[in-house]
Amino acid sequence: MIQVEKLEVFLSSISDFFAQIDDTPVAIDTPYLHDNKQLVGFDYSGMIKISGPIEGYVYVSAPTIMLREVLSVMREADNSLSMMKDLLGEMANTISGNARTEFGPNFIIAPPKIVDGAPNSTMFPKNRQSYITPINWRGYQAVIGICIA
Repeated sequence: MIQVEKLEVFLSSISDFFAQIDDTPVAIDTPYLHDNKQLVGFDYSGMIKISGPIEGYVYVSAPTIMLREVLSVMREADNSLSMMKDLLGEMANTISGNARTEFGPNFIIAPPKIVDGAPNSTMFPKNRQSYITPINWRGYQAVIGICIA
């Protein structure tokens, strides 16, 4: 299980993502441990598989209404499902990609996989727990899930 202090690199990445698009700060709640039986999520989730010296998954899950608001703030006229899923993939990539500075060049991230709803719990190890971190931006709730060791 990853040390809770190491979560900061993932959480600061999501703050940086939102800081780039607007002045509204993202509120990051306290991470909590969650068994991997039924994962926490919203309408869509962007998952990144991590390999190298650290193995596991990182995911971002958000409701449709939040994704459309982010696209609007970014002045993106296209708020189609395809564009929302691209945005979610970009968010997941940003969070995982910035972690390479902390974990080194052998930290390998796969392209994002976008799924409807919460990620399927069968992909996550049952003998491990995930850190779930609720985030709030402009009144919209989302979560970041981190299951790495």
